[in-house]
Amino acid sequence: MTEERVEPDPPERASDVPEPASSDASPPEAAVPATEHPAIGRTPDVRADDAWAEAGRKVLRFHLAKMLARVPGVIAGEDAEEVHAMRVAARRMRAAWRVFGDGFEREAMRRYRRELRDVGARLGAVRDLDVLVEILVVYGGQRSAHQRVGLEPLLSAWRAEREARRVDLVEALGSERFAEFIGDYETFAETPGHAAIAIPPHAPGLVRNRMPATIWAAYQAVWAFDSDLGTADLATLHQLRIAAKWLRYTLEFVREPLEPEVTALIRPVVALQDHLGDQHDQHVAGLLARELGTSTTLTDAQAKSIEKFIVHLDQGVERLGRAFGSTWRPIAASSYRRGLGRAIARL
Repeated sequence: MTEERVEPDPPERASDVPEPASSDASPPEAAVPATEHPAIGRTPDVRADDAWAEAGRKVLRFHLAKMLARVPGVIAGEDAEEVHAMRVAARRMRAAWRVFGDGFEREAMRRYRRELRDVGARLGAVRDLDVLVEILVVYGGQRSAHQRVGLEPLLSAWRAEREARRVDLVEALGSERFAEFIGDYETFAETPGHAAIAIPPHAPGLVRNRMPATIWAAYQAVWAFDSDLGTADLATLHQLRIAAKWLRYTLEFVREPLEPEVTALIRPVVALQDHLGDQHDQHVAGLLARELGTSTTLTDAQAKSIEKFIVHLDQGVERLGRAFGSTWRPIAASSYRRGLGRAIARL
């Protein structure tokens, strides 16, 4: 699950997820207001001379449009990639609130972040099971038919849990609460000045004089891990992965005024994020596979097949740990900071 190239708003993790098990029940219709939703542009088109809050509004409007475009596909349930793409859009909106949120009234920021957190959690619950199923299906495809049969209890359990979480997600997307949230949020995203905090005279209020410090802070949050990575445990590496996401999103939000340097700056962050993401996914899959073995009665053949899968995952986690330096060094290098400085100087 890697990203081979960086384009405007690239996917978070490239993957070919197996289609989920279908549900016999017809999903409810979405309760999203039957109005024309924001059009999806190629990029948010943030400019250096944009007011801080209005730059944030551009980013929020862009990813809101991308999120809403995926709702019908998520409800239909025919392509797991729809859930992934909708989750990416929701996550980027939450990141945009983290970056630009101080430009808006606190109550508006809290309300919209709370709703996005709820939607994102439901999407994440489904997406996480998609990833687990994918890991298991890929592994099984490389094993004998006998071993695949032994893995069936684990595959069935994860698919059943995935379907239960999908039903919960679809119900939420078809609720009046979601419809009211979207109606209110679209008004906010489409109305310049709405809920924006007034900027005092001579205070920095433009992208060009607010974003440099924001970018450096995002980079510093990543670079701060450098001294501890030699002995870092998986929990620490997961925190690094989160910090890397914020750096990536921050750079992506102002891609246009930072080019041509920024694409080259984002690429190693994506590589780091993918590397740590693969390691985390395999670690979690191993933990959950072990849980099944202690909570379910298995035949000897099933227990042996699942144990081999767990060993395979543990070895993958260790292998990725040994190879971590190759993805970290480009970001910790002084050349990266020089490139970051050149990009910021364009604002």
